[in-house]
Amino acid sequence: MAGAAEDAGDLQKAYEMWTKYVELRPHEAKGEYRLGRIENRLGKYNDASNHLRIAHDLKPGNVVYIKELARALMNAGKRAELMSLLSATVNEGPVGSGQLRLAHYAAMAGMMDEAREALISAIQATGDTSPTAHLAMADFAREIGDTDSEILSLRHALWFDPADQALLSRIRALGIIPGPSIALDPR
Repeated sequence: MAGAAEDAGDLQKAYEMWTKYVELRPHEAKGEYRLGRIENRLGKYNDASNHLRIAHDLKPGNVVYIKELARALMNAGKRAELMSLLSATVNEGPVGSGQLRLAHYAAMAGMMDEAREALISAIQATGDTSPTAHLAMADFAREIGDTDSEILSLRHALWFDPADQALLSRIRALGIIPGPSIALDPR
C-alpha cells in the first residue's frame, strides 16, 4: 500500500504508511530506505538522513542506499558527514564508482580540490579499462573552466571508441580539429 501511494504520487500518504511500517518493523533496511527516500522528496532531510543511515548500516554496500543518504546529507547541509560517508564507502560498489560518487558530491558541495583528487583516483582505478572516469574528469574540467584538462580527458576517453561522434563533436566545439592522432592511450 505504501509503495502504491508513492507510485501514485501521494507522498503524504506514502510518508504516513512508511512511517507506520518502520514503527512495526524497526531496523528493516527496505522500510528505512523507503521512508528516507520519501522524506527526501518531502524536504525532511534531517529525518531522511537518519533513516537512510540505518538502512545503509543494515545493508552496507548497497549503492542505492548510499546515494540516497548522500543526497539527504547534501540537502541538509551536512557537508562533513557527507564527506565522511563518501570517504568511508569509497570501496562500495563497482571499482571506481565510489571515487566518482565522492567527486560528484564534493563538486556539488563546492569542494573542488577533493573532487579533483577523487577523479584522479577513479582514473587510476579504471582509466585504462573504461572511458567513464575520463568523461567525468572532462565534465569537471569544463565546470571549473580548465579547457586544457577537458581536452586531455576527452582525448583519453576517445581512445576507447575513436569514432564516438559525441566526443568528436565536443572536441570540435573546443576548437580542436580531430585527426588520426587525436585519441590518446590513457596508460
